[in-house]
Amino acid sequence: MGNTVRLQLLHALREHPLTVSEICEETHLPQCTVSRQLIILRRVGVVESGRVGEAKVYKITDRKIAEVCDLVLSILVEQIHKRSQLIEE
Repeated sequence: MGNTVRLQLLHALREHPLTVSEICEETHLPQCTVSRQLIILRRVGVVESGRVGEAKVYKITDRKIAEVCDLVLSILVEQIHKRSQLIEE
């Protein structure tokens, strides 16, 4: 879960299910990278896939996963802010 690409994918999927193409569009990542990381996230049970018509869509398996990612993001932002203040001093 420490992989930045995987965190980007989870952030993209937080609101609603998306196709690989939609994830690529939102994250500006190449399709091969998105597909590879989605496979890993599926294997560990963080995301699941399903079909809507002919489109394969991915979604987060548990809303708590998005909450944890939000918490990690807020901690990282705080650390960056503290470090930038130290540099300015």
